[in-house]
Amino acid sequence: MDERTVAQQLQQLVIDPLEIFSVDNSRLVGTASPTPMHGDTLARGSEPRATNTAPDATWDFLANAAQMFEQPAELSEITQTDVDRGFDMQGYWWGGRAMQRRMYMEYRRTSYPQYQGVSHDVRLVLQQARAVDPTSQFYKFRYAATGDQFRCKINHFQLRDLVWATSSYDVFYWHADGVHVWNPWQRQQKCIVGRREMPESFRLSALCVDGGTVVAGDYSGRYFVKSIWAENGASASGPLGDTSDIVNHVSPSCKSGRVSVAMNSGHVSVFDVHRATVIERSAFDWAVNCTAESTTGALACVVGDSTNGVLADPRQGYRTVAQLQGHSDYAFACAFSPDGNLVATGSQDTSMRVYDVRWPRSAASVLCGNIGAMRIVRFSACGRFLLAAEAADYVHVYETPSFERAQQIEFLGEVAGATFSPDANCVFVGISDAVHSDTLAEFTRIEDPAR
Repeated sequence: MDERTVAQQLQQLVIDPLEIFSVDNSRLVGTASPTPMHGDTLARGSEPRATNTAPDATWDFLANAAQMFEQPAELSEITQTDVDRGFDMQGYWWGGRAMQRRMYMEYRRTSYPQYQGVSHDVRLVLQQARAVDPTSQFYKFRYAATGDQFRCKINHFQLRDLVWATSSYDVFYWHADGVHVWNPWQRQQKCIVGRREMPESFRLSALCVDGGTVVAGDYSGRYFVKSIWAENGASASGPLGDTSDIVNHVSPSCKSGRVSVAMNSGHVSVFDVHRATVIERSAFDWAVNCTAESTTGALACVVGDSTNGVLADPRQGYRTVAQLQGHSDYAFACAFSPDGNLVATGSQDTSMRVYDVRWPRSAASVLCGNIGAMRIVRFSACGRFLLAAEAADYVHVYETPSFERAQQIEFLGEVAGATFSPDANCVFVGISDAVHSDTLAEFTRIEDPAR
């Protein structure tokens, strides 16, 4: 993980949509020139085209698109009927302008900043990627809500797993005034954990909702726990480590009432949410950005500020069982398949690698995105699908175990979170962006899509 001071700078970053089209070869367009993180560099191939080499008509269109996105979306609630009329899933009108949208998305691909903890050539990563047909349809868009009340607040641009679903009717996300729950079927949302209930100056960095309990971590190494279904549910808070530490990720454990906490100090803590106690703490040689346990609890995956992930045995103090090699940069996401045979890791090198834990020497599949780092990975409970969310604009749903077919879901803006419902019948996506429409969207599964 990276320095808190830089994260604070990026949290304050607001991009002027007109500025991003003032192209200057001397710097990366689309940013306010944030200071690179420790060892981070801009990826090769990310420099935009110079103004004098692009057709005037192209840049006129891009300038017009920027002006359009200064305004709120035309619709605050969007259904499939609206999409059929020419609106996109965020309420912007694109009717009859499919080519212009494609041009705008291509511009975003080439100008989006890519940060590197380990210097590497992204083109070499892309050469390893499996060929995938991205035109499959496993889930269909049903409903989306936009506006400030649906903004999933991102406090650190590398920590994105901020949307959780405990059913098809209960979608939790981090908002500026606390933890909110959204019911897309009743089209209602409400705050269930207010900021006043949390410790003073609690700046959330990680969120987990599981078993009727909200578990959150912050930039000062603290936790907050609250039972959400009981009236006046009990809550607790306290330190997980040093006050200079950051809670990078919280994930459910296979044991009820426990979660695994990834710490920036290089520790994995097993936390009992009922007793509000750290049961066990294991150390690694690098900052731990994410952990995941198999359903049996026999294996855990640990990834962080290393190009290698680790398969470990949580029953033996996270003793290393195998190294997961192949990434060219730091990883921030990992997940096991329900049967425990596959583990997926998402990295800043723009790739997701899928390993068979029985033969983990090399990745069985390498899957690459369009715009940047793979920030979120999730298997569906049925095991048929693997979800991967990029830092912005794209969420992919791959069909396992071949990974030859996928559904590509396209938005405009930073992806704060993406997840399946527990029954795998729904996919939920949260978009949080200073320029584009803040959105929570729901997709429902297509019955028996053609294999």
